[in-house]
Amino acid sequence: YASELVGEFADKMAWEYRQGNVTEAIVLINNATETRWFRTLIDVASAVVFPSSRVKFWKPDGDLGAPLQGQSIIYLGKSPSVFLSEFNGFGWGATL
Repeated sequence: YASELVGEFADKMAWEYRQGNVTEAIVLINNATETRWFRTLIDVASAVVFPSSRVKFWKPDGDLGAPLQGQSIIYLGKSPSVFLSEFNGFGWGATL
């Protein structure tokens, strides 16, 4: 979620997946569909779920944060139907 690192993470995850070093992954990321890094991940994904509400994280002090945008759960791997059967309960999902 660090804005200065998310592009590097997306590039590395996509590269490792294409190389076969990562055979399956689930990535929780902001649904910034207009960004290069989102496209990098979605281009290698086999399924995605867009949660019907924003995912809230606990702050170090224990309070819940208020996310400024929604998220997406991106699946890379050969079992998109299994992923969707587990994650579709969180929102709308589709195979890619």
